[in-house]
Parts: sequence; C-alpha cells; structure tokens
Amino acid sequence: MNTTLTTKRAVGYLRVSTPGQTGNNHSSLETQESRYKEYCQRNDLLPLCHFVDIVSGRRDDRKEYRRMVEYAIQGNTDVIVVQYLDRFGRNPREILQRYWELQDAGVSVVATDEDINEELILLIKAGIAGAESRRTSERVRANMSRAVEKGVHAARAPFGLRRIYHGKEVSWEKDPVEASAVKEMYRLSVEENRGYKAIADLLNEAGHHARSGRPFSSFTIQRVLSNEAMMGDLTYGKKPKKGNPQQELVRVKAFFPAIFNETEWTTLQKRLEIRRESSRGRAHSSEYLLSGIARCGYCGGPMTGKAAASYKGRQYRNYWCSRATRSRALCEHYNGHSTTKLESAVLEYLSQFSDPEIVKQHIESADQAELTARETELKDIELALADLDSQFTQNLGFMRRGVLNEQEFVKANNLAREQVSALQAQKGSLAEWVDEQKEREQTTERVPGMVKTFIEDFQAMEPRVRKSHLQTILKSAHVRRNSIELEFRT
Repeated sequence: MNTTLTTKRAVGYLRVSTPGQTGNNHSSLETQESRYKEYCQRNDLLPLCHFVDIVSGRRDDRKEYRRMVEYAIQGNTDVIVVQYLDRFGRNPREILQRYWELQDAGVSVVATDEDINEELILLIKAGIAGAESRRTSERVRANMSRAVEKGVHAARAPFGLRRIYHGKEVSWEKDPVEASAVKEMYRLSVEENRGYKAIADLLNEAGHHARSGRPFSSFTIQRVLSNEAMMGDLTYGKKPKKGNPQQELVRVKAFFPAIFNETEWTTLQKRLEIRRESSRGRAHSSEYLLSGIARCGYCGGPMTGKAAASYKGRQYRNYWCSRATRSRALCEHYNGHSTTKLESAVLEYLSQFSDPEIVKQHIESADQAELTARETELKDIELALADLDSQFTQNLGFMRRGVLNEQEFVKANNLAREQVSALQAQKGSLAEWVDEQKEREQTTERVPGMVKTFIEDFQAMEPRVRKSHLQTILKSAHVRRNSIELEFRT
C-alpha cells in the first residue's frame, strides 16, 4: 500500500508600527521572519513567502495584510504563521474577526510564540472588558460634557477669545484685537481669495501679531480658520484619522461667543476646500479666469491658459489641454480655444442658469417617493446592525458565564458576521445615494441666485474675486471643440 504525505504550505505575516521597531514582545521584522522560518522547519511546513506591513495595528488600510488574505482565500496556502496574534491588530474584536475570516476560508492560523487557543480565550475576555470599558468611557464623556457646559475648559484659549474670571466661575468673551485679526483673515480668504501664506504676510505687514507678539505663519492661519471655536463650538476628543475612522469627536455647541456666524463659517470652509483642490494655489492666483475649472472634454485633463507670441503688438492668449501639450499619447486633442472667446462662451452659457426652471432641468431632481423609501431602508439597516452588535455582546456575556463554550460562541456568531458584512455594504451604498440626491436638490435651489449675482457684479469685480465667485458656483467646465458642459458644485 502506498502512503502519500502532503506537505502543507505556509506563509508568514510580519508587522511593525515603524521601521526598525522592536516592541515589548521583541517583535522586530527580523525576529518575526526568523520565528516564521524556524516554525515551518520544525513542523514540516513548506514556506512560500511572507507579507510585511510597516504600519500601526490601529490602522485598517494595511495593504500587505489584505493581499495576504486574498492570496490565502484563493487557495494558495494552508497555514498563516504569525509570532503573536496581536500582529493582526490591536482591537480584540478585530483580531477575532480576522482569525474567523481565515478559518472560514479553510486556512489555519498559528502563532509561533504563544498558545493560540489560550490567546483566543483571552481575546474573548478582552472583548467583554472592552464592552465594559466603552460603557465607562460613555459615562466619562457625559461627565466631561456637563463640566464643559459649566465653563470648564482646561486648554489654552483659542485665538480671538479670552477667559474672564468671576471668582471660581469662568466666562468667555472675544478679544477685540485678536478677533479683529480673525475677521481680516476671513475677508482675505473669502473676499480676496488669498491662501494661508498670503494672508499671513498681509496681516504681518498690517501690524497684526499672533500670540506673544510672534508674526503670523501659514500654519497659524490654517489652525485659526479651521478651529470650530470661531463659530462658537468647543470640540474635544480624538478626531477621525485615515485608516482609523472609529474614534469619536465630541462637540459642545455655542460654548464660546461666536466670531463667525454659521453662514460665514460654512462659506469659509467651502472656500478652503476649493483651494485644497489645486496644488500650491496656482489656479487661484492665475490671471486666467477658467484655470482650475476648465477641463478637456476629450480626456478630462485640466486646460491651462498660455500666452502665445505677440503679433503686431498684440499678444494672443489661449487655453490648451495640458495633457496634449505634454504628449499626444495622453490626449490626441490639443483642444485650443481663444481665452476671450472661451471665457465669454462660458459666462454666456452660465447666465442661462439664473432661471430656476432651467437649473431644475439641468440638475435632475430626485424622485421624492424613492428618496423616502431609501431613507426608510437605510434606517432599517442601521437598526439591524445595532441589533447584531447587541447579539455579539450578549454572546460574549454567555461565554463569560460559561453558558457557551468557544466553539458554540464561534458558531453562534458565524451567521451574524456574514449578515453584518452584507448590511454594511448595503448601508454604504444607500447612504451615498441619499446624500447625493439631497445635495442635488440643494444645488437646484441655490444656483440661480448665485449665478444672477455673479453675472450682475462680474464687471466690477477684481480678477481674483471673479475667480473666487466662479469657483464657488462651478466645479468644472468640460470643453470640446464646439460644446461646453458645466458641472455645478453640490
């Protein structure tokens, strides 16, 4: 009788937060790789390759981890080797979900330096402790909110504001000198379309100063204009970060006396967002009205204004597809247009949209019945997700009391995990659709008045101000040889 021995295939997963790091478990990349190879040799596994992430365990955007999971699910390996399970993440629930995801695909996960079964039990217990910790955090946040409402704010006073002490009580008021500088920042940004550095330079030239008599810098201007204290709100807590979107931001409305009203704040943030769309502000300081707005209708690339050689004392200026001017392989159409003719054509076409009915035809209004139905569906999904989360916590409680063992716990949550994954995807799609429809409706109501005011005041505006107003109305103008298609900001 012939006996066939099948050697199992293995891949390693190595992770550190920063290059060269050695953590509490001595888990440098070199150590993890060595443990992986030794484990494969000791257990007759065939080492295929290893995947390396140099990124914090708190982050979700781990490219090599995702690539490894895809590699494993496609049946390319039988075993994944890690030094410690915490290489999969920092959050107990996250680690368990990743472990179960691989287990469901028929891939074993082994740890070289710990008993994985014992570690799984500890993780489940940690999940219970985490739920209790979250409840404690909620109580702490509630106490913090009550303290804040009574005037407790231990941090440094925001620029433009100052504390007034009444014995043990504290109130807030605007600092006249600093608030004046903040108002000037707003004017330079919104009305003159200036960037952070230009605002800092102009304020310094005018004799304004930051705290302690220091000159303003672009960084200082950015911090002041993005601080919600300027519209009266106190914010504290951890803000969402890339790769770690689950952290909370706590906001207390109307805590400070507002330097900007809500409309001014919204206008300012839109202006700053528009400026971020173009690198280094070149599109905002250019003498060409449509720079940063005009796009080639053939390839979608930006159209840039260029001055041609003078002829008989007259200089000719044109817009060209920037991609075509670099290489015909990027775009086959130079798509050249006289600056004067193209700008006049865009303004003439834009003037039609001062009529609300034309705007309504151009921007299709959402069907209210469908919008209502999708909003209802979205609410139902959110309730279902909350119920599934409650079930997970309940099962953890059963595990703690010994009602369920580990295998029963895993089985009870397998279906729930599949449901959560499907519902999350459906929720994201629905939420995006609902947001788009609401934004389109608001655009239909807002655009006509903005266009009418812009066309009426156009000749009296400075070039920089013209561009600022036009950027607020139009996101892009797609230009072809004989046609223009406008895309309004939502």
